[in-house]
Amino acid sequence: MQKAMQTGMVVAVILAVLTIVEYVFAVNFDDDTIRFIGLSFAAVGKAALIVYYFMHVYRLWRVEEAH
Repeated sequence: MQKAMQTGMVVAVILAVLTIVEYVFAVNFDDDTIRFIGLSFAAVGKAALIVYYFMHVYRLWRVEEAH
């Protein structure tokens, strides 16, 4: 249980950092291409973390769990 809580906290901190990165790209860059690429990478990274760690998508391919 402790390891799961620690992993959740680490993921939450990474999500917070990516949110700050999104803000920096949105506010500080005038070039639309650079802004789009920065926002896209941050958004895809956040989505991947949420799907993997909080939605437990990796469990879909486990064989040992039978329902």
